[in-house]
Amino acid sequence: MNIIKGTIPVVAIGLLSSALLMSSGCSNMNDNRISARPAVVNESQLSPAQKQSRFAEAYRAGMMYARQRSYAEAMAAFEEASRMRPDSTESLFNLAACYESVGDPLRAIGIYNKILRITPNDADCYHNLGTSYMKLYYLQKSPSWKRMAIAAWENSLKLRPDQPKIKAYLARSGDTL
Repeated sequence: MNIIKGTIPVVAIGLLSSALLMSSGCSNMNDNRISARPAVVNESQLSPAQKQSRFAEAYRAGMMYARQRSYAEAMAAFEEASRMRPDSTESLFNLAACYESVGDPLRAIGIYNKILRITPNDADCYHNLGTSYMKLYYLQKSPSWKRMAIAAWENSLKLRPDQPKIKAYLARSGDTL
């Protein structure tokens, strides 16, 4: 299951299970007046305030497009947000979730691993990483992918034990490879 992280309430994008809502309670975040993704600009010419503004605009657009399941547009917007604020694990997380949703779990895995280098205690990231590994296992039937999925899900549970969905994933994955 993909979990969308961020400050805008959204229905999580995913292929394996039902949606999950994530929200930080910010106001005016359901504004759907964004009609097009922000134009790509040379970030070295922008002030910090302009970068933050561009980040917010791109991130909002990405969330809007993700809610609409317009993943190509969402990915472009999250890429722009990540260029404006490379430390934003939320924009990277949502970018990875989009890649996973369009059937590119390998690319999602690379982004999830990048996030874990920045924030190694991100239970949601381990959750989605495990899901991406399992998708590759089902595609390629390589036991290595299944082992990595189980390890990622176990790491997620160590960080946040109250995750019945991950416990169910582990139970379904079985002990044998």
